[in-house]
Amino acid sequence: MGNEEDSYKEKDIAFYSATVNAWYTTKFEKDKHLLYLSTAGVGLLVTLATTVGALTLYTVAMYFLAVLSFLVCILTVLAIFSRNADHLQRLIKEDKDKDTVLGILDNSASTSFIFGIIFTLLVGLFSGIQNFKLQEAGMAKDLENTVTTNTVRQEESVNGAAGMRPSKPNSQSTNNGQNSQSNNSDTDKK
Repeated sequence: MGNEEDSYKEKDIAFYSATVNAWYTTKFEKDKHLLYLSTAGVGLLVTLATTVGALTLYTVAMYFLAVLSFLVCILTVLAIFSRNADHLQRLIKEDKDKDTVLGILDNSASTSFIFGIIFTLLVGLFSGIQNFKLQEAGMAKDLENTVTTNTVRQEESVNGAAGMRPSKPNSQSTNNGQNSQSNNSDTDKK
């Protein structure tokens, strides 16, 4: 029975060790992904700002707030990485159980990242609305040009059709025409 109990304790210690290792890995991975995604978000916003631009004050505000949120997330995650090392040293020495500052930094990183996403979506929404309005205005102008062009063409075609009216017959030309026809028929009879 002693062997079974020792085997159970070894497995329990191995399980505990693997669980703690997985917990640390998960926490670190979350912070790393927040850092990577926030950096990508800033890059995306800069690219959008240079290619699409910001035509309204609302869009400019959303660009600014989104970049600011992602930058806050990046700086917070970097502070978390720095503070994690100190906290792990204190845990080893059993000086302190919890670090309230790390808890605040974790919440700040997650919250600022979420706000960054929200503001980025609003940038897309405002840009889409603005592009739709510009396209609508362009289509209305094209329609106006088409209507104007068609009106001018109709007037031209009506004016051109009046020139195709047959001219009134002249009495001399009619008699000459008949005489020449009769002369030709006389010539044909001979």
